[in-house]
Amino acid sequence: MVETSRAISMAPLFSLIGLVWLQTATGDEIVMNNGDRLTGQILHEDSDRLLLETEYAGTINIKRNQVHTLRRDPLQAGKNTAMIPGVDQSRFEKMTESRIQQATPTNPEEPSSPPTAVELPATSTITPDSELSGRVNFALSSERGNSDKNEIEIDYQVGYRRGWHRIESIGSLEFDTASDEKITDKWSTNNRYSRHFPSRWYGAAWLALKHDRFSDLRLRTLTGPALGYLAFEGEARNLGIEAGPMILHENYYDQPDREFLGPAWFLNYDQFVWQDRLQFYHRQFGYVGLNGKDKFLWQSWTGLRMPMGGGFSSSLEFEYDYDSNPAIEARKTDTALRLKLGYQW
Repeated sequence: MVETSRAISMAPLFSLIGLVWLQTATGDEIVMNNGDRLTGQILHEDSDRLLLETEYAGTINIKRNQVHTLRRDPLQAGKNTAMIPGVDQSRFEKMTESRIQQATPTNPEEPSSPPTAVELPATSTITPDSELSGRVNFALSSERGNSDKNEIEIDYQVGYRRGWHRIESIGSLEFDTASDEKITDKWSTNNRYSRHFPSRWYGAAWLALKHDRFSDLRLRTLTGPALGYLAFEGEARNLGIEAGPMILHENYYDQPDREFLGPAWFLNYDQFVWQDRLQFYHRQFGYVGLNGKDKFLWQSWTGLRMPMGGGFSSSLEFEYDYDSNPAIEARKTDTALRLKLGYQW
């Protein structure tokens, strides 16, 4: 009978300890407009955004208008908690308030210092709401006189993000004529789907296509999976690299088709080098055929981009394209220097 009474008297204490542990483990919870639930600790909030620190995706920057409901940890925010059977609620609230005051002591005689700015680290890869971005560059020229020549060059980059998923497409088109005769007719598109993990790693799948009529290449197809690592991601700097086994198939106009198997890699890097007025960028693609045939591909784009306001920008770019085993009578190396005008959204 004594042991039973002692157990009953200890029950409120066990309930209090259990509630404290539960609230600490749960933390703050944010429910997005699309139904996603994010848990962690809110580091900063204002009328425009929230900074939520999580164990699975680092620190996430969330727009306020994307939040449907917000529930704070009662022990962290000082809000009233649910009634606990057998516990004096007023006494419990005093204990909670005392704990919060001890955790954040203030001196009324000294003015409180303004909150420091919180910098979002490049470890969060989740996009709570859908996001569409892209860039289009073009160069047009028309020459008349000793030779009539028209040139059209267009390249694009489009990306869509939602949650852990991303779809990206990068491509170009070049069409030149001289004296009403085509001298350049080629295009390419590189498409990728990626699924990011609660870290900097992600898995991807590629589908790349290329056509070059005057290199006798009707269609080159590159497909396969890849594993990627996102070292940096932000407005000031981005760096990502991925690699994986790929199947390369080349279909020609005037010679037999060929197929290769081997590793491929892709690197994408950009960084502002002078405030937000000058951006350096470098994209690189490589492939090595390992099935007994000499096949090595290398393509890179290196340039400087200058934003001009209103979404427009100008850039100076150098492209290097190498194929160790091209079609018969085709050149192994192509280079181009371009001055481009672009628009970004």
